[in-house]
Amino acid sequence: MAAVPALAALIGAVSLSQWARTLPAVIAGGVTVELGLSEAGLAAATAMVHLGFAVGQVPSGAALDRVGPRRTASVLLAIATAGLTLSAVAPGVWSFAFGQFLTGLGCSGLFMAGLMVAAQLLPPDRFGQVAGLMPALSGIGLLASGTPSAWLIGIAGWRAAPAAAAVAGVLCLIAAWRLVPSLRPQHTGQRGLGAECLDVLLLAASPMLRAPVVLAFVGYPATLALRGLWAGPWLTEVLGFGLVETGNVLAGLSVVMSLAPALFGWLDRHVRRRAGVMGLAHLAAAASLAWLPLAGGRAAPDIAAMALVGVLIGSHVLLYPMTREAAPEGGTGKALSAVNLSFFVGLVVLQPLSGLAARGGGLGAALAVFAVALAAGSAAFVMMSGRRHGPTGTP
Repeated sequence: MAAVPALAALIGAVSLSQWARTLPAVIAGGVTVELGLSEAGLAAATAMVHLGFAVGQVPSGAALDRVGPRRTASVLLAIATAGLTLSAVAPGVWSFAFGQFLTGLGCSGLFMAGLMVAAQLLPPDRFGQVAGLMPALSGIGLLASGTPSAWLIGIAGWRAAPAAAAVAGVLCLIAAWRLVPSLRPQHTGQRGLGAECLDVLLLAASPMLRAPVVLAFVGYPATLALRGLWAGPWLTEVLGFGLVETGNVLAGLSVVMSLAPALFGWLDRHVRRRAGVMGLAHLAAAASLAWLPLAGGRAAPDIAAMALVGVLIGSHVLLYPMTREAAPEGGTGKALSAVNLSFFVGLVVLQPLSGLAARGGGLGAALAVFAVALAAGSAAFVMMSGRRHGPTGTP
């Protein structure tokens, strides 16, 4: 079956994306010392990977509909590998930040490419399960950014981690080019790329996608900022963990955050109201995240709260089948891009704000930014999705 090797190759590519986007939590110490960054500067520099990811959503979605997942994924992997290489050799802050931007840009459409393969080669009733399994199986990337990266940094310094990821990027590029079939593009019209990119932005603001876009803006950004940036400093500075201990905890969180989407993907075929499940789960995640700045400082409860955030926000994977059902004909890639764009626009907006909060009020204030945003966005999603929903709960 052509779908199996193609999805395997793209799961490997998504693993690389997970690794690359969560490396800052482990390399933060080395980067701040060598490049002379403050906490606010670190947040701004590492947010560039999310800015690149957000910028890449619109053209990636249009490209997936126009030229298909094989060529789109191959070009994106080449860009990501270049970004990781630059991050590894960067002599200063600006070159490191640009390397992070290229890394995010290259990773931007890899998950969507896998979803496009699943949408075109698998039956519709299996799409939700595959959408949930892909993050779980690609969790090897999150694991790689935990203990293995911490061990590598301990031996060869922080630059060795993005260098190793760049080597993996080359292997993923070869696999994607050889194993992903040249699927028929969904859209073969003569409209310009600029017009199709505008379609992505219009879809993001449309009533059919407004509720998913709002939840995407606050949900996944909260868990990615926690795992990808602030969990590391919290473990070392607040709880007093060493580098290897921190890597072990981050690896455990990676396992939790990887398996949670698979659980919710399986539940997709057994629940009547997706929107209700996601709304309640994200509100509970906001309460769990708020624990850290309000009552944190003890190892076991703090780690449990982090893990619970990862489990509950894993329900965001249900946004993908919801979006696929709402997508216009021939516009699946653009609709998925519209929701993915909101994920990473949320990171670009909220992560620098959390850095400013950390400068003024410490790590607790940084986490409070995401807790408040998550609570407000989840409540808005519940209200909007309650106004119009079908039998499966799609808003």
